Amino acid sequence: MKPFPEMLKKEQIVVVLLAGILLLIIAMPVKKKDTEEQTQKSTPTSETSQRANYEDQLQDRLKEVLAEVKGIGKTDVFVTFEDTGEKVVEKDGTDTVYSKDSKGNQEPYLSNERYPKISGVVVVAEGGEDPHVIQNIQEAVQALFQVEAHKIKVMKMVTGR
Repeated sequence: MKPFPEMLKKEQIVVVLLAGILLLIIAMPVKKKDTEEQTQKSTPTSETSQRANYEDQLQDRLKEVLAEVKGIGKTDVFVTFEDTGEKVVEKDGTDTVYSKDSKGNQEPYLSNERYPKISGVVVVAEGGEDPHVIQNIQEAVQALFQVEAHKIKVMKMVTGR
């Protein structure tokens, strides 16, 4: 009986070696998992930053609008939220749908984003002692944010600080 190497032809040996090298390459760990983990770890920070930015913009815009109304004068606004909002990920059956950016990174495709629900509003205004002004502020906040009247507090601003 011939030894094993003599039984194989040169072409067969090359094919076996190439198949072995291919298996080694496939089995090597990929660094893509590390970058995905880093992206997932950094996401809560960016979401927190986005939420704070949304809250600040909302308060600033309400403050600007109220200050333009006759009789209200200078204002300061504080808005509280019930939750942090919600991002709805698109699903195709049971599989999550992903979108790719220009760098090839995959992110879940968001089909809907619900902003945080407002639970209360405090408005401090120079004209906060006038019942007509208080009513105008409450009606404006109710119209903008669908907040019940008992969750809106209007107070007079202290002058001379």
